[in-house]
Amino acid sequence: MAQEHILNLSQVFGSEQTEKLRRSQQLEDQVVELYATMRPGLMGFAYHVVGSTGDAEDLVQSAFLKLFDQLKRDAEIQNLRSWLYRVVHNLAIDHVRRKGSRESIQAEWLALRTENVHSAEYDLIQKQQIAGSLKALNERERHCLMLRAEGLSYVEIGDVLGLSQKSVSVYLARGLKKFGVAR
Repeated sequence: MAQEHILNLSQVFGSEQTEKLRRSQQLEDQVVELYATMRPGLMGFAYHVVGSTGDAEDLVQSAFLKLFDQLKRDAEIQNLRSWLYRVVHNLAIDHVRRKGSRESIQAEWLALRTENVHSAEYDLIQKQQIAGSLKALNERERHCLMLRAEGLSYVEIGDVLGLSQKSVSVYLARGLKKFGVAR
């Protein structure tokens, strides 16, 4: 009879673990679905604060990881939408403070606005220099730089090119170095 009691406890423990896994998977599915619907708005918001698509993507992903952790701990969040925007806002502000990039972004934006008054000859020379610089890159470096210029994150670039995130980082660093030397 003692063995039956032990056996029943192990069966109950096994079903509890199964229930925890099932609940965790359902929670993960809900967060992934929420990410798919809320990502564009949060990305736009974060981008306007930090001025970088890559940084904005990182901040939004961090916010959803925090959300998943909070929900896994059974924290009560009254309004998920406002909670997410607040977390993204706080992360973005911290990012700007750490980087001190807000002022430099505004200065860069202003410089671009005043520099856009160029002749067609100047624009042609710039395009030729860029084309020449791109020829100095190997195919992977060139693809990584072009995808990054389109605003894709390291993970997205890796998915497109079938590379690891670390490989993307290496190709981007090499490409930028070569691109800077060639220009």
